[in-house]
Amino acid sequence: MIAMLGALSALACGPDYPACDDDDDCHENEYCVDNQCQQCRDDSHCAPGQTCVGGRCEDIEGYCNGAGDCPDGQECRNNRCVAQQMTDLGDTDTDTGSGACELQVVYFAFDSEELDSSARNTISANVRCIRDRGMGAVHVTGYTDPRGTEEYNLALGDRRARSVQQYMTSLGAENITASSMGEEMSTGEDEAGYRFDRKVTFTQR
Repeated sequence: MIAMLGALSALACGPDYPACDDDDDCHENEYCVDNQCQQCRDDSHCAPGQTCVGGRCEDIEGYCNGAGDCPDGQECRNNRCVAQQMTDLGDTDTDTGSGACELQVVYFAFDSEELDSSARNTISANVRCIRDRGMGAVHVTGYTDPRGTEEYNLALGDRRARSVQQYMTSLGAENITASSMGEEMSTGEDEAGYRFDRKVTFTQR
């Protein structure tokens, strides 16, 4: 009888860590992936600048949030450090004064229009750039990765664009319009590529 109770008790306890049946079997901020507790299931579980590889969050090589994250002679474009290029938004060919800034892309977690701290920082920098450059109007466009229906993704892209628009307005920006492209321009084939499809871009009008 005692042996039977012990066996039932063992069964009730669930699998031994790090084995798991679901997320409840794992520690806080861990996820059950292929019946093993892992640090992440997808990129949304990782910090900005990291990607989920084999259940672990790893730094993305060359990732940046702004020019200050890049070495001399490089600038931050689409969260990547690249060789500096002359911007087509200015009236001069020099890289001095207010002409140095450019509008950066904002990225989102999977199936979300929420602005994280990195997105808010990027938007704040863009609003300062708009003021410094004296841009009369700016249009924001929302995009998604290809997962989900076309109708759903078009609506999600619109929510992302309007989330950015509202935050820019709260910072004092004016003449900001918004629209959605949904999944139409997506190029990713897996999560490593999808993360760059989930975005809002900024265009001077």
